[in-house]
Amino acid sequence: MSDLSRKAKEIKEGGRPLVVSISGGKDSTAMGLYLIENGFHETNKLSFVYADTGWEHPEVYEYLEKVVEPLFRKYGEFHYLRNPKYPNGMVDMIRKNQSFPTRIARFCTKELKINPIKIHLKSMIKQGEDPINVVGIRAQESLRRSLMDEYDEGGPIGCDTWRPLIKFLLDDVVDIHARYGISPCSLYYKKENPVKRVGCWPCILSPKAEIKAFAEDDQGRLKVIQDLEKEIEPLVQIKAQKRAKKDGIKFDPDVVLGGTFFGASKKPYPRSIEKAIDWSKTARGGKQYELFTAQNPAERGCQMWGLCDVADEEGEFTP
Repeated sequence: MSDLSRKAKEIKEGGRPLVVSISGGKDSTAMGLYLIENGFHETNKLSFVYADTGWEHPEVYEYLEKVVEPLFRKYGEFHYLRNPKYPNGMVDMIRKNQSFPTRIARFCTKELKINPIKIHLKSMIKQGEDPINVVGIRAQESLRRSLMDEYDEGGPIGCDTWRPLIKFLLDDVVDIHARYGISPCSLYYKKENPVKRVGCWPCILSPKAEIKAFAEDDQGRLKVIQDLEKEIEPLVQIKAQKRAKKDGIKFDPDVVLGGTFFGASKKPYPRSIEKAIDWSKTARGGKQYELFTAQNPAERGCQMWGLCDVADEEGEFTP
């Protein structure tokens, strides 16, 4: 049994319902195991929730179905959540917004991850419950996380947020899996193209190795992106051209974002999926296409909220 912090003891004694965000990654699974190991299911209603983007790797869905869900359902509820605006997830969102998410407008996080959980939380509050949002963030992952508190009252997600694993080290994550005889998702230890994060497949901020692995492993998803780019890119360019005309400025198609799945840090900013794949095959120090990443993008969006897994800090998100 793990040592409980003062806040953890207070939460257990208070008995408030816990909404536990699961991603299929090692940390969120460890978080669920931590709650079970310390008997929170006996004192607090546990609602395990998975915000489904419809864009995950097939092996993540398989891991959730065969390992995570059957275990956690023994101790609480388990919900797959989607934004009702986008019943087919990512593809619906891109088509309805007539744009891909970008580093500047990462509406995918809000629309596909945060909002479905907020809807779930609000439904509990309407029923008179006072839930706590529980996320699997660890201080060891990055400098920014090391500055986070274990517990925040209120906040943009609509209720208090608890980070029970904030002081967990990677060894602690490994150990709690071992105590329950559970292996993490198979994506972590594939013989070829193992991943360091579990989340959207691919993410708009995927590192070079992940883009390369995706292109080699998932021709079906690649075709979806190619077809979407053919559909969305002309629409984005037309809208940008109209805005430029309205604002009385020169139209430059090389600075327009949102028409391709990936973008770049220098002109031309749009990068087709084919060019992104070409870049992923280059060696470090060789020809670089410089796909853009936000400054330390691992700190942005769903990763910051603990809604998907995160790679280590050693440049995995920097081409």
